[in-house]
Amino acid sequence: MILSMVHPPFAVAQTGATSKPWSPSTQTQSVRILGIGEFSGAISRPVGFQGELRDGSGNVRPAGGGPHLATTVDKLRAQAGDALLLATGDSIGGTAPEAALLGDRPTIEFFNQIGVDGAGIGRRELDKGAEHIQSLVKPSCHTEQECRVDPPLPPFRGAAFPFLASNVIPSHDAAPTFPFAIHRVGDVRVGVVAVTVPSDSGPATTTRLADPVRSVDSTVETLQFLGVEAIVGMVQLTSVHDNLDPGACPEELADNDLLRELNPAVDALIVGASGGPATCRVFDSESDERVVVAPASHGRSVTVVDLAVDTATGQVVRPQTSVFNQTVNLDIEPDPQAEELARQATAAAAPLARKVIGEASTPIPREMDANGESPLADVIADGQLHAARGRGADFALSNPDSLRADMPAGPLSYADLHTVQPYGDRLYLVTLTGSELEDAFDLFADDIGRHGPAVSSNVHYTVDMTEPEGSRVTEIVIDGLPVDPGAEYTVVVNEFLSSPEWNGSPFAANGARREAGLTDISALERYVTDEGPLSAPEPGRVTVIR
Repeated sequence: MILSMVHPPFAVAQTGATSKPWSPSTQTQSVRILGIGEFSGAISRPVGFQGELRDGSGNVRPAGGGPHLATTVDKLRAQAGDALLLATGDSIGGTAPEAALLGDRPTIEFFNQIGVDGAGIGRRELDKGAEHIQSLVKPSCHTEQECRVDPPLPPFRGAAFPFLASNVIPSHDAAPTFPFAIHRVGDVRVGVVAVTVPSDSGPATTTRLADPVRSVDSTVETLQFLGVEAIVGMVQLTSVHDNLDPGACPEELADNDLLRELNPAVDALIVGASGGPATCRVFDSESDERVVVAPASHGRSVTVVDLAVDTATGQVVRPQTSVFNQTVNLDIEPDPQAEELARQATAAAAPLARKVIGEASTPIPREMDANGESPLADVIADGQLHAARGRGADFALSNPDSLRADMPAGPLSYADLHTVQPYGDRLYLVTLTGSELEDAFDLFADDIGRHGPAVSSNVHYTVDMTEPEGSRVTEIVIDGLPVDPGAEYTVVVNEFLSSPEWNGSPFAANGARREAGLTDISALERYVTDEGPLSAPEPGRVTVIR
């Protein structure tokens, strides 16, 4: 049985030492910690890129989604007799209508169903705002529209778990979070801390974040003052990695300064917003090995950390800690309660998804012409630049292959936009030099007319197909000026274009990829609302010489 308590901030006496020697008694207790991350409202099975996971051999496995995640959590919990279940940030804010259009309440209900014990906060929670998070804590609706759905949903109970963030600065307009929680598992107590790394690219929010390292130091002192020695941390990063193998440890985590510097008294770290699954053992600031794990997004994997806790001292015997990353495979029976929740939410969201939010004056086809231009992909790129210009983007690239339908003429609803872009990919900002950008465009040129990204309207480039491969792009112009090989440019791209899944993406290999705080559909929705009615743009962003 797990007993829990959470605490608001308060001052304690300084205890001095924060790390602990490992001097195990003859009696240890195994404590299982399960972690999920970046769930993104995936109460139904996610589609496309977000609904699969690759192993170390490159084999694609369908994975993820609420019903199969629930079954996987049940099995992992039963193996240990009991377990703590933690969710890193970005649990909400996905684009699937059954969660997004119902104020994220179905996501919270799902977390209640599977027994989440604590959730961190990420960029998506911060962007939604403190008032929205407060609405998820209380048994109520954020807006009247969210409550009045037909068919009606069961009454919303509010989150049965705390939102945790050790580095949120308390204020009347900050997100309602606790700096830590204490859980009793069997005969031992386990403390949970959480930090969200501040982002330079997202919009300002009313929730202010303090320095993560200092915040964890202070929180650890509080926990140790209360007699808690076994401590687990959740860390919501802004940088990402491109690892696709749940059992591997990418350099971006193995060499991450923050993960190394966080207080050595924290025995294991569950990392969110890192871009993919990972299983690592990283030396802390006192050169002791610490488990660092990252679950895959959209419920595609569950991290499993089995701590060996000395029952006499309450300390974790780290050399005996075991860890693995469990893929949420679809060859198991889905949880019927989770399936019913997804069905109810889908039915309730359907009328809201049909509400008109904008207009297209002409049909906008997705088909690509011989020069590689797709009218709809051009519109998508324009929308992404429109949304990300204020966050540092100089231009945008979009992926025509990710579009699943033409955009119809006439009134446009959220359902129309979601039909066009069903994946809910996050958008990223990647900064490259002009020289790196030229190399990237040369990769596109080899597939011109068949594959390759569309560019925003402020970009024009020329491809000479008579030149050898790798040197066919003869000119790139951004905002009317030729690209300077030594200058830096920031592009906004979606999750797929910035991952090695796409032709060994130059945007994964070059530059630091960071979240823009947007999804593909949120950028398009903003563009339709702000700049409509939309129409098919004239071709001419690419000139091809044959």
